Amino acid sequence: MPLSLQTIETVEQLKEMARLEEEIWGTAPIPLHQTLTVAKNGGMIIGAYADGKLVGFVYSFPGFRNGEVYLCSHMMGIAESFRDRGIGYRLKMKQAEEARRRGYRIIRWTYDPLQSRNGYLNLAKLGAVGVEYVENCYGEMNDALNGQLPSDRFIVEWRLDRHSSWERNSAKVALLGAKGMAVLEAAPTAHGLVRPVLNDMDEASASSLWTAVPLDFPHLKERDLALALKWRLATRALFSRLLAEGWIAAGAVRRPGEPAMHYIWVRRNEWLREREGDG
Repeated sequence: MPLSLQTIETVEQLKEMARLEEEIWGTAPIPLHQTLTVAKNGGMIIGAYADGKLVGFVYSFPGFRNGEVYLCSHMMGIAESFRDRGIGYRLKMKQAEEARRRGYRIIRWTYDPLQSRNGYLNLAKLGAVGVEYVENCYGEMNDALNGQLPSDRFIVEWRLDRHSSWERNSAKVALLGAKGMAVLEAAPTAHGLVRPVLNDMDEASASSLWTAVPLDFPHLKERDLALALKWRLATRALFSRLLAEGWIAAGAVRRPGEPAMHYIWVRRNEWLREREGDG
């Protein structure tokens, strides 16, 4: 089915986006007056249309932090029947193209690091990096996707001003992962799920680390909420510590037949040297 991407800016388009948002999350959508104000004041809303019907969108607005302006990409949603077709990737690439045209150099956003579909898109396909971890970022959330667990989030950063070798060469990151030290693994349970297992290792000698998360966390959460909470708390403690010690999540790897995805962690100063040294 042909797909078209276009900027959303009219009241009718924004009403259609609100209906899709409500369908995806099962909660009241962002008020129309807010999305309209964003669209007319430096923000960016891009829709994906199939046969004239809106099936996905990405919603973003200007951000400012530490003296730097960036594009804050707050929300991306895709209709359930259109997922796993590469629409998220196309929306983000279109967002980056338009952001560069408008003069933005950085896009930042949050996502749940236990959602492997999002993690793989953000780190492996787009080349963004996980630079911060926020505990219970949005407080209690009662929507269909986020309810019952603390709303912990990765903050990821996507640099648009230059394409570093880390971003261009995902094979290099995957190779580091293959040689890396496994500090968090996913061990099978008797009920066909996976549980977190932390390994006590000398991380100081490692050039890279890898940490597992469940490949299908929504399914695991639906089957065993207590186990889902164990994953939340284990990754919270570990990821927060790694970031504080100078590591960043720079890639993600999925291997055929494995019930987990692995984040690839490298030292922040090494990643910066690679990025700055690339023309």
